[in-house]
Amino acid sequence: MMQLIQRVKDQQGLTLTIAWMCLACATLLVVPVSIMQMSGAAEWSHIYTPYVWILALLTGSFLITQWVNWLFGYFKAEFCKRKAIASRNMMIRRLDFEEKAVLREFIIQRKNVLALPMRELAVSNLLEAGVLLPAFETQEIKGSARIIKLSIAVDAREQLTHKVLGLPVGKLTKEEAELLKAARPDYARSNYIAL
Repeated sequence: MMQLIQRVKDQQGLTLTIAWMCLACATLLVVPVSIMQMSGAAEWSHIYTPYVWILALLTGSFLITQWVNWLFGYFKAEFCKRKAIASRNMMIRRLDFEEKAVLREFIIQRKNVLALPMRELAVSNLLEAGVLLPAFETQEIKGSARIIKLSIAVDAREQLTHKVLGLPVGKLTKEEAELLKAARPDYARSNYIAL
């Protein structure tokens, strides 16, 4: 409903004028003949009724077209939104080892935003699926790699549990800490500089 109101505001002048014209034509067409004869407009009514019908049909069809167009846009947006959610959920269920390592970096470094290279397959897959999102408008270029600041999507955070990411619950043992350190991708570390 809010989108419909916004569309009306965007095209307020034209749509509002046509809506009033349609309402006026409809009113003229449904006014009883006895009222028209009392006001002395019966002769006018016989002459201009075909034009009022044409104007009513044109303005009505314009308004119906606008409504159908809005309805199509609304359902298309809902379909795209559901498709993106399904894609992200499928990606989270099928994370490979390197993608999990990239997502673990956010927890290991305790940061909401990390600068990651776009050319890495794991990063581009997570970005394409909507698990990662660009955090800022600015991008950093380091060497030949395009480094972009990314954060985990808010909707994806609730699904990225310790179990999904392969992190142990509770305190880490030395072996688990060493395994996690060894699994960290070089490009995700904070002191990494692309060559």
